Amino acid sequence: MTPWQKVFAGCVFFALGLGYLYRPDLIERMNALLREYVLNDAHLALERRKWGMFFLLLSFLFLYMGYTALNRGVFQ
Repeated sequence: MTPWQKVFAGCVFFALGLGYLYRPDLIERMNALLREYVLNDAHLALERRKWGMFFLLLSFLFLYMGYTALNRGVFQ
């Protein structure tokens, strides 16, 4: 995975985490499209904060890995 892909993945997970925490109505609309295949309503309603924190932590991990990989060439 290239550093730019890691930064992009970090931004996507960051947006998804904030969506779960602050705009659950948008996530519910997205869930309506994927309900039959991937997501379960019980997970969305009961574990919203857990999923939000998970995606935020995942985003920070990807952003950190991408940032350090991008800066590795600058300082060597």
